[in-house]
Amino acid sequence: MNNNITITIDLAKTIFQIAVFNKSGNVIYNKAVKEKGMRQLVDKYPQADIYMEACGSSHYWGRYFKKHGHLVGLLPAQIVAKFRTGNKSDKNDALAIYAVSQSKNNNIHLIPVLTLEQQDISIMHTYREGCKKQRNQIASRIRGLGLEYGVKFPLGINKLCEQMKDVLEDAENELTTKGRNIIVTSQHPVNRSGYIHSYSHQVSDSLLQREFDKVNFI
Repeated sequence: MNNNITITIDLAKTIFQIAVFNKSGNVIYNKAVKEKGMRQLVDKYPQADIYMEACGSSHYWGRYFKKHGHLVGLLPAQIVAKFRTGNKSDKNDALAIYAVSQSKNNNIHLIPVLTLEQQDISIMHTYREGCKKQRNQIASRIRGLGLEYGVKFPLGINKLCEQMKDVLEDAENELTTKGRNIIVTSQHPVNRSGYIHSYSHQVSDSLLQREFDKVNFI
């Protein structure tokens, strides 16, 4: 590794704040650049130590820089915030990331850069939890809507889905056409158990495969 150069990057979608420090900790560069400029600047310092705040896209860039021979460290956002001095700005964030990277605090731990396989598992888990949250929110709205028309839907997603069919077919309740239309359009996002179970199985299968590979490797 290049012990003479440390690079910190405050990540964003299009404009990146990149700071370069020499061995003494002096700032050589701290400016906002576009993605192409960031890549070109990093290429000037082979095998540098690169630190970034763990956030959206940080694992992608971590894999990218590691592939190009750099040592990469991802830092917890809440820790970086504690080291920031002055007003919050991209420049100060880049300086804070450097301060954390040089800290002697043993309680600060780097976040491992996810491999592509680990990224898949993480994304599937996040998407599954998002589907569950969205499904439960819509289910609660349907129960509230039903009460306004004197219709009581049960707790539990499966029971709710079963009763929605009966309620829609019941011409004797007070549900209006508009009320029924809302329930009809809500059926698909609520009845997502198949999707959720599918992602749960994929996550479990991936984790089991990783353990299997470890055993075979040993």
